[in-house]
Amino acid sequence: MARKSRSKKGNTEQPSSKSAGASAKGAILAVVGLCIVHYVLAVTSVLNKSNTYDEIAHLTRGYSYLLTGDFRLEPPHPPLAHVWAAIPGLGNDVKFPQSWMQHASWYTSDVWQVGRAFFYYAKSGNDAIIDSLLWRGRAMIALLSVALGLLVYFASSKLFGQLGGLISLTLYAFSPTMLAHGRLVTTDCIAALFFAACLLSIWWMLHRVTIASVLVSALCLAGLFLSKMSAVLIIPVGLVMLTVRLISRQPLEIKLGNVRRQFSGVAGQLGCFGAVLAVWVLVVWACIWAAYGFRYDSMRGAEAGRDRYFCPNAIPEGQDVWQWQLRSLDHLEPTVTFLREHRLFPEAYIYSAVMSAQTARGRMAFMNGSIDLFGHRWFFPWAFLIKTPLPLFALLLVLLLYAIFSKSGADERPGWKTWLYRTTPLWAFFAIYWIASMRTHLNIGHRHILPIYPILFVVCGAAAFVIRSHMRSVRVGVYALVGLFIACSLWTFPNYLTYFNSIVGGPRNGYKYLVDSSLDWGQDLPGVKHFIDHRKNSQNTAPVYLSYFGSGGSKAIEHFKIDAIQLPEAMTDKSQRIESYGPGTYLISATTLQQVYQTYRGESLHDWTAELEQRYQSQTSDSADPGSANGTYRSLAFARFCSYLRTREPDAWINNSVLVYEIPEAVTWAPFGDERD
Repeated sequence: MARKSRSKKGNTEQPSSKSAGASAKGAILAVVGLCIVHYVLAVTSVLNKSNTYDEIAHLTRGYSYLLTGDFRLEPPHPPLAHVWAAIPGLGNDVKFPQSWMQHASWYTSDVWQVGRAFFYYAKSGNDAIIDSLLWRGRAMIALLSVALGLLVYFASSKLFGQLGGLISLTLYAFSPTMLAHGRLVTTDCIAALFFAACLLSIWWMLHRVTIASVLVSALCLAGLFLSKMSAVLIIPVGLVMLTVRLISRQPLEIKLGNVRRQFSGVAGQLGCFGAVLAVWVLVVWACIWAAYGFRYDSMRGAEAGRDRYFCPNAIPEGQDVWQWQLRSLDHLEPTVTFLREHRLFPEAYIYSAVMSAQTARGRMAFMNGSIDLFGHRWFFPWAFLIKTPLPLFALLLVLLLYAIFSKSGADERPGWKTWLYRTTPLWAFFAIYWIASMRTHLNIGHRHILPIYPILFVVCGAAAFVIRSHMRSVRVGVYALVGLFIACSLWTFPNYLTYFNSIVGGPRNGYKYLVDSSLDWGQDLPGVKHFIDHRKNSQNTAPVYLSYFGSGGSKAIEHFKIDAIQLPEAMTDKSQRIESYGPGTYLISATTLQQVYQTYRGESLHDWTAELEQRYQSQTSDSADPGSANGTYRSLAFARFCSYLRTREPDAWINNSVLVYEIPEAVTWAPFGDERD
């Protein structure tokens, strides 16, 4: 036992009190400094980035809710992130013209068409301010990322002390993953924030039932269910936390106003928690209704047979959009019908849940040169392995070895049972979230496992035990690993979305392993503009061709004043007729290069097969689809060209997401021994 220090004058507390005060002030300054650094890195790294694919939908949704009171554009996401991101632009004469509400894209709730008009059509009146609106929305999301960082510090410092909290916050603040997605107008960061907030507040309530703990946990749950439909995962996590709490047989303290009680028995505690659950359900339900203006119908002025929710596929004759979205979801149909008939939730919220369930059944996913409609079982572990800085893995390994080989009781660490209990929210969420991720067929981005990273950073706070130990070499090693982690972040700036570690050779090789929101999400049109302008200054006169993966389409390319011949791509409406791929400079988005979302008769065009070659050889550009720039022949020709490009290394990279190929002469590629070019 440590002895209390005493001064000759008998003052036993003053020296330690001053030391503690100085330590607390230093910790506060460090926390504030790290939060500022994180925020500055986040908002400055997107100053010269175009909208990512989904941002055009998310931000448009936010302004449509606030300016029209119509929620038809919502599915498949709840509205909280959208509204939050749109708030700072309301005083800037943002336009959402009434004329749009007489357009087919509005009647069918096509957020992608409406979003392109809102962002880039000159007639909308927003094209001059859209870059500012997007940056402000991103800055609002970055504030949420800072809040999540504070929760990481709070949780870690509770477990490991101030030093542990600072280590965790440092890793969070410089994490390429958190910086990549904690600055984009999407639902990923806000969901991670409220998952963390729910874990902390529920665990608090399970130990002390007070008005504050009940209301805070209820509001955190409401925030989560208004952020992302994956919120349902908090239910099994909460059940695990409750089970562990009951098994511990610790008494439960209740303080509600003047009422003070303590329950020691399981029955009494279950009764109390049941009452809290009822409050939670009521608060979450009320908040969901409040978010939609306490209105069941999401569409204003809707007409039967004209207005409907968005569906990305053609709806078969005789079915409505609800029947189509519920296909192969027979287990959900009775519940959905009951909810709609009794109007228990706003219609848009119910449809969002159904659409999310349908989307989770599968979508074309790319991994390591392979494309599959139903994803890959090891997609998320692989993404985690190659998109996480190696120093973090090394630090976790050091902590594991230290926990195994250090003597119990050698420091202030609790015993393993106490440790297991205190960290219940961490391992329960980590395990259940990973299980859910491994079972999903929606493998389109590393970002979908974003909520597990704050958990890892909290665990890394245990490095404080190592630093306080007498093993100097290990202590220095911990500091070195944290320093290397910071170096990885600074080296990646501003291209955090494209970060890959050295297991796959770094960001420039990322396109071979993962694409879409793990690498190329349409964010680098300004980089393309800079590359082309620099090339003009070098007096290179060869034609420049561009295939851009992004939701802005040709209007986005025009917005950034990019002078290039547009090649076929799903969202580009002004691609030109290319009869053959001759000499020139080709700028190809990584996702387009891999032909992830391009299909022919339902089959992916990524793998150039003998059947596709035969189909291509049997057509001519004139007879196949005259006058069309994106018809079957040209789609096949472009897919074939991309297959050829994948056989060679790029000549240059634009921020790692757009690949540059210098083609000095007409391409003569015969993959199956054919003679035709």
